Amino acid sequence: MSDSANVGSSVKVLPVNARASEFVSVVQGLWDSYEDDAFPRDKAAGQFLDKSKQHRLDHVGAFFSVTGPLNIQRSPQGQPVIFQAGDSDRGRQLGAEISEGVYTNGEDFEDAKAYYDDLKGRAVALGRNPDHIVVLPALIPIIADTDEEARAIEDERAGKLDFAKALVQLGRPFNYHDFSQYDPDAPFPDVSFLSLNSYKGHAERIVRVARAENLTLRETVWRFAARRNPFVGTAKSVADEIERWFIGGATDGFNFRVTNPADFGLFLDRVVPLLQERGLFRTEYAHQTLRGHLGLPVPANRHVAIAAE
Repeated sequence: MSDSANVGSSVKVLPVNARASEFVSVVQGLWDSYEDDAFPRDKAAGQFLDKSKQHRLDHVGAFFSVTGPLNIQRSPQGQPVIFQAGDSDRGRQLGAEISEGVYTNGEDFEDAKAYYDDLKGRAVALGRNPDHIVVLPALIPIIADTDEEARAIEDERAGKLDFAKALVQLGRPFNYHDFSQYDPDAPFPDVSFLSLNSYKGHAERIVRVARAENLTLRETVWRFAARRNPFVGTAKSVADEIERWFIGGATDGFNFRVTNPADFGLFLDRVVPLLQERGLFRTEYAHQTLRGHLGLPVPANRHVAIAAE
């Protein structure tokens, strides 16, 4: 292309996560369509809506054009809590920018602590209060009468995993890549260029660990299909590990996950009372919204805030 073809033109470079950031900004603007007292519902005065407290959005951006207003009133918690998940560099940066709750998967305390510190540090660099983001790693407990029995249960569950199915599952974050075409006992192949945006962080982690530990494909499959769970043992052992993560600054709470209802019952009956005795788990709710339960502030309606300036 000749230089003359570029005269008067320029390449528009958008920041990382620009589309996601704009989307969240639009949604938050719509959530503020109505001030808290926009609906007097005064039958005697014949007024249902105070239209002076209804606001159009009139957003025109690089990716979205939205007029508004939203057709529902403002939430009792101001705005719904924004949750985000993503372990890649871009995912972490987006989380630090827009999230109020973050789902993550800490493989162990050190891994979870590193993620926690990185995300909170990014939030501070963006001018945000790090306490206004709650980091919630997955908690998948296996509880038994002894630590040995609990680990035996974990080993039994891992032993039931089918390699062929686990191989297919490994391909998911790599755009459903077919790993069956490779020698399972050869070094893990270079597939870093295949990751999907939605699973980018997980794909990067698999590649990083496989390279660092010189794993074969087979070893990589088992490494991520049957990785060791830090929350396995007696009720006390599980409670101790939860306390270590919380007190040690690796988490603000947990995203509790179980596939067997009995596991939930064991956690509720055996672990929760121990956490309550240690002052780590509430004994009753002090709020009526998710935002309140998470200890997050209610965001001020932007139109009210502007008028107050």
